[in-house]
Amino acid sequence: MKKLLLFLMVISSTACFTQKRNPANKAIFLEDISWATARQFLTPEAVIVMPLGAGSKEHGPHLPLSTDYIQANGLAAEIALQRKIIITPTINYGFYPAFLKYPGSTSTNFKTASDMVVQVVRSLADYGPKRFYIINIGISTTPTLEAAAKILSEEGILLFYSDYHRPGFDKTEATFRTKAYGGHADEIETSNIISLRPDLVDMNKAVNDSSMKDKKGNMTPVAVEGGNLNTSGINGYAALGTREKGRKSLAAFSKELMREIDSIATCSLPVATDRTAEYTAFEGSYSDAAGEKILINQKNNTLYFIRNGEDNRHFFHLYKDAPDYFSSMVMNILFVKNATGAVEKAWCQYRGESFWVTKEK
Repeated sequence: MKKLLLFLMVISSTACFTQKRNPANKAIFLEDISWATARQFLTPEAVIVMPLGAGSKEHGPHLPLSTDYIQANGLAAEIALQRKIIITPTINYGFYPAFLKYPGSTSTNFKTASDMVVQVVRSLADYGPKRFYIINIGISTTPTLEAAAKILSEEGILLFYSDYHRPGFDKTEATFRTKAYGGHADEIETSNIISLRPDLVDMNKAVNDSSMKDKKGNMTPVAVEGGNLNTSGINGYAALGTREKGRKSLAAFSKELMREIDSIATCSLPVATDRTAEYTAFEGSYSDAAGEKILINQKNNTLYFIRNGEDNRHFFHLYKDAPDYFSSMVMNILFVKNATGAVEKAWCQYRGESFWVTKEK
């Protein structure tokens, strides 16, 4: 309790210096402060909120490509007024493969989207925080966040995220829909952007399009074999969007977000998986004929490496991303085992340079 009170005092004392964007904010925006100030409140008691919304993804002919990004920032701004949390810069790229036939839409692959979240969270967790919440604007991003949360939970880090399929969020959307059907660039999203950035909305181009109803798969603006033709890029009743509806839906969505954020602030953290015995198999010296030498050892349930005598154990430790596969900021290593399960060699990639090394006896 004393540590929590200290954290809240630090937040209060720094707020007046950092909240030039809105003096009424209770939250701290990480991008607005220096590292010296960040050091004061990136503590184990801190709750970190990370907005996630595509910066460039189609949302019909009437809404900007940054629709998800705008909504993520808008919701973060709402929460900042009411919760003493730390808000990170918005992640504006992710897994959005269904929209790539519409010019301007962007997507990473699944693993990159998941890894990006994992690596950003790990960076911040090293300073102390272990509780993270993602304002997730999207559907296809949810499985990537589920995968990221699983990896991080094994390291004792809690990652939770908003999911439109949860009853609380589903009910919130249904409350403000005039029509039951929708899902993309529709009545709700159109209303949200009218509320947040009316200057970027052209309602003269907003149409009602339910051509995707009961269909699955990728949408296309022109006929493509295996795709679903949707000339508007809209999935729902966009023409029904209004500013008032957007204001109310954003407020209700924010309330549900805060309920979940409050829950992770007090719940138990996951227990880190003890991998000490497992990691013993990887320890040892590895080398090749060209003189490359890698030393692998472990400390505090974490693998480290020393390459050619350069000791970076306190900077770049190795994280387990898959069975026998580890990564750090500069080094990726895939350990190769023989039929008996003993490690024989390892494939290494160091700053883009790849090589094989054999484990010494």
